[in-house]
Amino acid sequence: MRTPLLIAVAGLAAACAPTERAVVEPVSGQCNAEDARSLIGSHVGAVTFAPDKEVRIVCTTCPTTKDFRPDRLNVRFDQETGIIQSVDCG
Repeated sequence: MRTPLLIAVAGLAAACAPTERAVVEPVSGQCNAEDARSLIGSHVGAVTFAPDKEVRIVCTTCPTTKDFRPDRLNVRFDQETGIIQSVDCG
């Protein structure tokens, strides 16, 4: 009767063992919002982007299209202050 109990305990211990984290490499054509997070707190008029980069600059209360573009960086700023509030992909 001890064997099933030992197997169950061993299975539970294995389930709790730490696992390695998967490293996700950026895919070509994808935006990298993590690199753009340093823009948060800056004035929207003080930042520029390379002409070949897909960037949408929009105020946080302005209507936007709902189309998802994985290569597009969205820069969202406060309309009253011009301060960048957030960045995300899509």
